[in-house]
Amino acid sequence: MNAVSNIDGWTVTIHEAISDIAPEDWDLCAGPTNPYVWHQHLLALEESGIVSTENGFTPRHILIRDAMGQAIAAAPAYLKEHSEGELGVDLGFAMAHGRAVGPYYPKLQVEVPMTPITGPRLLVREGVNETRSRSMLLETLKKLAEKENASSVQIAYMTAVDRDATNAAGFLQSEGNVYVWRQAGDKSFEDFLTRMNKRGRHRIRKERRKISEQNICFKRYCDKSVIPELAPLFFKLYQSTYDYNHTKIWHNKAYFEQLFRTMPENLELTIAYLGTEPVAAQLTFIAPDKLFGQHWGHDGTIRFLHFEQGLYQTIEYAIETGVEAVDFGTTGEHKAERGVGLEATYNAFWFREPEFNEIAEAGLKRKCDAAEIERTTGNARLPFHKVAHKENGI
Repeated sequence: MNAVSNIDGWTVTIHEAISDIAPEDWDLCAGPTNPYVWHQHLLALEESGIVSTENGFTPRHILIRDAMGQAIAAAPAYLKEHSEGELGVDLGFAMAHGRAVGPYYPKLQVEVPMTPITGPRLLVREGVNETRSRSMLLETLKKLAEKENASSVQIAYMTAVDRDATNAAGFLQSEGNVYVWRQAGDKSFEDFLTRMNKRGRHRIRKERRKISEQNICFKRYCDKSVIPELAPLFFKLYQSTYDYNHTKIWHNKAYFEQLFRTMPENLELTIAYLGTEPVAAQLTFIAPDKLFGQHWGHDGTIRFLHFEQGLYQTIEYAIETGVEAVDFGTTGEHKAERGVGLEATYNAFWFREPEFNEIAEAGLKRKCDAAEIERTTGNARLPFHKVAHKENGI
């Protein structure tokens, strides 16, 4: 802990590592709905070395306690020396800021590092005054940016509730998109297909048939069967995707080993075997009413396997288990044609140098307009007879 302040009876502390905060205090604020912001997940990112000063992340986590010493609000914050893992949230700002007002990095980022998944960022304990708590978190972030000589405060992939709070606090707003499947009364995967037009049904049945005709079987691991010993195999397959696409890998084996050890009850791992050879893997995060299909591994040699394992089986699993939604992440135009629609996700910006606001606002307006066009055109490709998909703030 490197800073303490007292505001109207509430105590604000800044922490240089998530391990400095008791898990029970943090998770009281994080709540039960999104495992990515839980203490054990943020700890895995830090202890695996993904989040480190050497990798351009310096933690500055915020915790607020009330007059009784109870944790009531928190925010996962980092001084960040780059924009990796954001998928273009602040695209173009670094050069423009440098030309207009000075160095862009570090920026003070509120996010789950290297995890472009929508979720709460201003974490408020249930039953606490949410307006006051979020307002204090945002004011603390602004003051911290001033103290640390950060160019800005940026909040990435936040919820609609956080968007409203940041808007009220004078932050500039931006939008992106995320692919989300939502339950529409389907009792089976066949019900899901029945709602589609002939072309959509034919495409999916053809792709599933191509996989079933091969000697591919799938083994599912859930809860306590997700053990650290499976991490090396998963990581090997996960790494093959990045090798195939010639892109930089975001996570390391130590991260997955720690996840498998500390939060198996919130994971579902499926490994595909061609005969006895493991050829692909899908890792899904599980929340009470939502799945998050984020991590996939395959070398790209088996056509349609990604659709079968990454999309169709995940939707099937969601229907079987009564889950209301599946977040499939921010990329993949193929998903809309297979019944997964686009919804808005939100980002907020506050710049320490006010003269940059006009430049930033123009860029963010273009980004919002582009996101809206992408949603409209993407959802127009949904294959349903009558589009059951609807946008609602995540």
